[in-house]
Amino acid sequence: MGWWGARHERGQGTGVPNKQISVLFYRDFQYFTGGHLKVWHYYEHVRHTPGYRPLIAFSPTSRWDDTNPWLPQRDRVLSRWDPWQADLLFLAGMDWLMLGEEERRSPPRPVINLIQHVRHANPDETLFGFLSYPALRICVSAEVEQALRETGRINGPLMTIPNGIARDDLPHDLPWAAREVDVLVLGIKQPALATKLSHAVKQAGWRVDAVLTPVPRREFLRRLARSRMALLLPNPTEGFYLPALEGMALGTLVICPDCVGNRAFCIPGHNCLQPPYRAEKLLDGIKEAFSWAPEFSEAVRARGRDTALRHSLDRERQAFAVVIQQFVTTGSAMLETVDSH
Repeated sequence: MGWWGARHERGQGTGVPNKQISVLFYRDFQYFTGGHLKVWHYYEHVRHTPGYRPLIAFSPTSRWDDTNPWLPQRDRVLSRWDPWQADLLFLAGMDWLMLGEEERRSPPRPVINLIQHVRHANPDETLFGFLSYPALRICVSAEVEQALRETGRINGPLMTIPNGIARDDLPHDLPWAAREVDVLVLGIKQPALATKLSHAVKQAGWRVDAVLTPVPRREFLRRLARSRMALLLPNPTEGFYLPALEGMALGTLVICPDCVGNRAFCIPGHNCLQPPYRAEKLLDGIKEAFSWAPEFSEAVRARGRDTALRHSLDRERQAFAVVIQQFVTTGSAMLETVDSH
């Protein structure tokens, strides 16, 4: 029966606990990021898994506006963080700091740790130090999992659930001929480079839309849906990079350099272009895309749509439901297996 004891005994043959198991989240929400979005997705996964319920506390300085996915549920937010008030803790990023050092070494409740970036494997990062604490770790890509395994520091089981996207969040995409923008340049993470490239694209005679500062998510997706191509400028390393997948889902031709975390789903010449991460090479990528025959361009975009369909939020939710139910069932035995899949 694992570490749950009789009060969490599972219903006979149902796989569902007789008592609802609470999972505690924490967020310091200063502005919208893809990382916050994915934690929101997992919060919703818990809410839709029978026998489980999510709880969440926020930092006192968290921002409450329409960029915060939890805004409609603000009246359900806990007044303070207390790890003892839940059955499981769900931590991501710097959330480990909500526990004292001794609590990190021996958590008051079992921890599920979502890992969203390869930088967790960098010894120069604070995040690296968290790897030695006991937890079930879920990586958003195989590339993240590989980076963590190579550290040799992982304390607890390690597995990958590839990121999914919510199709219901996406606007209706326009037919190719009706799209008002030739190239959308997403440069929030690389504004100087994005500005340079946007000017070059405009001078070449193409209609350009440059996103250089954070915008509401719905606005960004709307602008992406009306663009024929999207030149995406991630950080040099990412854990996954959702905008590339969102562009594919909307039928936009994606141009995105390698950022490690996108290697599993960005396949150059198959569903996207992936030029080297240099200004002149990125411009060459745009020119190459415009030179493609319409039939080839359509085939690349169609394969991008297929890729996005395979990365659905439903599939992510189903995979997580299996993992959390196994974690609750096996408990301490699962945590004792350092190299588990």
